[in-house]
Amino acid sequence: MDLLIPDKYLRKYLDTKATPAEIAKYLSLCGPSIERTKKLEDGDYLYNVEITTNRIDSASIYGIAREASAILPRFGIKAKLINNIPLSPSKYKFIKKVKYLDVKLDLALCPRFTAVLIENVTIKESPKEVKELLEKVGLRPINNIVDISNYIMHLIGQPVHTFDYNKITNSKMVMRKSKKGETITTLDGKQYELPGDDIVIEDGSNRLIDLCGIMGGENSKVDEQTENVLLFVQNYDKHLIRKTSMNLGIRSEAAVLFEKGLDSENVVNGILMGIELIEKTSNGKATKEILDIYPNPYKEKLVKTDLNTLNRIIGIEIDKVDITNYLTSLGFKTKWAKNNLEVVVPSWRSDDIEIPEDIAEEIARIYGYHNLPPILMDGPLPKQKGDDDFKFEKEVKQILKSLGAIEVYNLSLTTNGDIKLKNPLGEDSAYLRKNLQDSLIQNIKDNSQEKGYIHLFEIANVYLPRKNELPEERLVLSGIIKNGDYRKNKGIVETLLTELYIEFKDGMVDGKNFKANQRIAVQSNKVAIGEYGNLENGCFYYSFEINKLQNSKKIERKYKEVSKYPEQIEDITLTIPEKTYIGDVISEITRHSSHVTCVELTDVYNNNYTFNISYHSDDHTLTDKEVEEIRYKIIKSLSSKFGISI
Repeated sequence: MDLLIPDKYLRKYLDTKATPAEIAKYLSLCGPSIERTKKLEDGDYLYNVEITTNRIDSASIYGIAREASAILPRFGIKAKLINNIPLSPSKYKFIKKVKYLDVKLDLALCPRFTAVLIENVTIKESPKEVKELLEKVGLRPINNIVDISNYIMHLIGQPVHTFDYNKITNSKMVMRKSKKGETITTLDGKQYELPGDDIVIEDGSNRLIDLCGIMGGENSKVDEQTENVLLFVQNYDKHLIRKTSMNLGIRSEAAVLFEKGLDSENVVNGILMGIELIEKTSNGKATKEILDIYPNPYKEKLVKTDLNTLNRIIGIEIDKVDITNYLTSLGFKTKWAKNNLEVVVPSWRSDDIEIPEDIAEEIARIYGYHNLPPILMDGPLPKQKGDDDFKFEKEVKQILKSLGAIEVYNLSLTTNGDIKLKNPLGEDSAYLRKNLQDSLIQNIKDNSQEKGYIHLFEIANVYLPRKNELPEERLVLSGIIKNGDYRKNKGIVETLLTELYIEFKDGMVDGKNFKANQRIAVQSNKVAIGEYGNLENGCFYYSFEINKLQNSKKIERKYKEVSKYPEQIEDITLTIPEKTYIGDVISEITRHSSHVTCVELTDVYNNNYTFNISYHSDDHTLTDKEVEEIRYKIIKSLSSKFGISI
């Protein structure tokens, strides 16, 4: 995620004489990447920072200051973190139940819920400092109460929300999962129909007043008539926030933060900052009792490792004192017992520090990856292993393309099927497809303006359900042909199999979606490998499992010298009765003599079929008489067996 940080506000929490250029350079070497630094008209500098998903603790001005205070000293620049976040909890009572708000809460949805009532506020323009920050990060100032919420979120990375307290019916809040079909109108005036299982709050009149973690409700917003404000700071189930945000297409700044998993300990900082700033800018007065529902407080996380393990992972030896200094500067606590190390992880890093390798990474980046010695590999280069799977797929594609086919790519998610996703992005992509046929048929429909020949193919996974397991993935080749001659289409499939040197047999077997008596099942070594034929919609379709094609019995390749003796080639036109398989006719022709080396069907008119026949001998040139004798036997046999005439 990208973050905008004004240098002026960064120095509220960072005491250093480093220039903006130095801050950008050294942070990029050891921490968050500063993509760009821009000088503003007022002389301030704006950092464009890229934050990785696992480092949500850095997604704020204070978070970047914390990183800079640890990194800059490694480059000889003094830097100190200024912790001027107002921490005055002793002035307030954090309690589980208050008089001013009746709360019913599903604890599975909200790890920590805090709220406080601030009375007799005056709604007005925000102070210059607040407006300046918001404008520099691309937000439009609205009023002092709303602006403070956004101001705090950018300062410390904790989203804060405010309600008009008087608009909450019966001062009651019920946090629950939404029901499918419920609607809410958000602060931007847009109405949304909820898909269900979204975190929402309803008041005493059963109205939805908040789409939690995403955006507040219009019916409880703070406006010019607001007198009492309910300051509201929480943390939520990150998975549900992500799901709702993506389903509804609302990518608010709060949602982007919540969906990555925030530190529940930071909620206290958010509500105390909110109280101080709202009281200061609105002349309001907060109650001394703060509602704080936090059933499972943060427990310190320990990661155990040892010096040898850390040095082995990093690749160099780093002194124990240096390791302690690096980790302490990042907020970790360390305890050594000889060479064994016990690290206490700070709450803001609890989501991404789990194992010794994580600790080693923190040490290495502060030490500086650029300081690690570059060691080139030595010894013989390993022999590269070829990827037979990709090679075979490439060969299949090249053969089909040479036969006039066009490769297509379709989404694996469809509108219907047997396997439904638990969190689909929409109804049109809720199921995993179980075949490629439906997608290819849709491709033909999408190109209905094309009146001529179309041959499309796709190689992709299909997903087959398995009981109590993840679906089975099978890589499949499928193709579809529109406006093609059946025999030529059949020839394309046979050419593909022949070019792959697959020994195969085919036979007529009816199947779903195929016309009667127009589906051919293909086997190799008695194993079914695919099918082809005419679909009920008039298109020609073929499909093969890639794995079965690759493992099919192969024709033994034999090579021989080019013969010194020429072939005799002739065309014979035969009248063949209906319902006679041409393949059987060709087999019968070649059966009679080893001198018949090639038989090809070249033309068809009504029941008249023209075959091109090649005759050849390896030891002499066949005479006309020898060819005539072979031809006579062939015609006699065809007449007797099939009733064929010449």
